[in-house]
Amino acid sequence: MIIGIGCDIVESSYISKLGWMSDENTLRRVFASSEILLSPELEAEKYYSSRFAIKEAILKCLGTGMEDGISLNDIEIKKTDKGRLQASLNGEIKKIADFKNIDTWHISLSHSGDSSVAFVIAENQNKQKT
Repeated sequence: MIIGIGCDIVESSYISKLGWMSDENTLRRVFASSEILLSPELEAEKYYSSRFAIKEAILKCLGTGMEDGISLNDIEIKKTDKGRLQASLNGEIKKIADFKNIDTWHISLSHSGDSSVAFVIAENQNKQKT
């Protein structure tokens, strides 16, 4: 059963304008340590804008925004060996997802020019009541 859908678009230049690339503290507030470690030297802004778009799309699936107790670095975006994107949740965000019985995240990411577009579906495959 689909619990929620979310879509977000972020321009790479947005990351530059906010100065994230030169502010390690901001990067740590928004991205998990593993995401920062995997950041490529080339096209780092594109990498971070795509991860930020996925996190925003996940919040839309959950029906929440950036409210008290929500920390974006509690959403960790990983790649499987085959390149599939996965979300790992912690903290308050995990509590919300667990309350809604979300057990599967489907993540699609596309790039065009300066933009990254993320589309996310939150699903309950175990058919638990929501």
